[in-house]
Amino acid sequence: MQGLIHLGHARTYVFYDVVARYLSHLGLKVEFLVNITDVDERISDAAKKARTDPQSHALRYSNAFLEDVKALGVSTVTRFEPVSRHVDGAIELVSLLIRKRRAYVVGGWVFFDTSTFPRYGRLSHQSKADLSLRPLELTPGKKNLSDFSVWRPEELVPGKWDSPWGIGSPGWHIQDTAITLAVFGPQYDIHGGAYELVYPHHEAEIAQGESISGISPMVAYWVHTHLVTMAGEKMSKSVGNVITVRDALKEYSADELRFYFLLTHYREDMDLSGLDESVARLHRLRRRLAGLPQNPRSRVKGPPPSEILKRFYQAMNNDFDTPSAIVALERLADEAAAENDPSRARSMKTALEVAFGILGVGAVEQE
Repeated sequence: MQGLIHLGHARTYVFYDVVARYLSHLGLKVEFLVNITDVDERISDAAKKARTDPQSHALRYSNAFLEDVKALGVSTVTRFEPVSRHVDGAIELVSLLIRKRRAYVVGGWVFFDTSTFPRYGRLSHQSKADLSLRPLELTPGKKNLSDFSVWRPEELVPGKWDSPWGIGSPGWHIQDTAITLAVFGPQYDIHGGAYELVYPHHEAEIAQGESISGISPMVAYWVHTHLVTMAGEKMSKSVGNVITVRDALKEYSADELRFYFLLTHYREDMDLSGLDESVARLHRLRRRLAGLPQNPRSRVKGPPPSEILKRFYQAMNNDFDTPSAIVALERLADEAAAENDPSRARSMKTALEVAFGILGVGAVEQE
């Protein structure tokens, strides 16, 4: 981590938190891993400017990241893994790729040979011709323009790390593969991130992971969130149009931000406009819920009758369609308010409270 996370990052973490909440609600055991990049050229550069060492700089912002995701109500992550703990594992994987002739050494660099992996480009729907127009790391001696580094002869942290190819650091792509192979093994169910990571990062992870293990597919489902924009332009630190989570939480609650993010399907870009309208929509729904008959304290805890949340479940089962799921809750709240049977209305209220919990949004106003 090299800085505070912004609302573009927040949207991704909130969405995956909702996915984990929903799968857990369905009775599945969820192991939710988040990698923390604490070895990176940008971190080392930022540390120099801050007149500190890269590890201290990374730790500072890693701790800030953990605080921010907690403040957003992201509670389902079961494991945070810093890259720095897996560098030795990455070196072993690079050695294995070389032995398998899937990678080669050039002047202290080690590159993955994409010509040895015919499926390279499939995730991003790119042909070899397409890939040739998007060269990576223009370094002399590379066999193919699309080859990517798995080891770099750059000492990002003073005194670390030595390898059979000299002092340097693992490439970004092999860092994450080293973590997932160590934690999950050669196959697991879901891998995700922002859409911009599809190429080259996730393409590279597939090529590395499947070349190492010989098992395909490495991941059953790839799930990517789309961008958050401001006035149609991607929110980015390099552009300078970011709103950090910390600044946003000074004006809006975590519940309000989560509800806002979920009003746009995760596969669609969303622009930071209409936030106040979404806040008003959340509060209307909460007021409608508060007006329903109170449930007795002695009520039996547990999931509500499935038919009450049928439309909500249908939306969530349809590629985690949270906008439609929220519309289903609004309709259910209206129906509950018009319900003449107090017992039925209480059951509907219980259902709504359960659904709010799945979305990670409080059903009542916070004091």
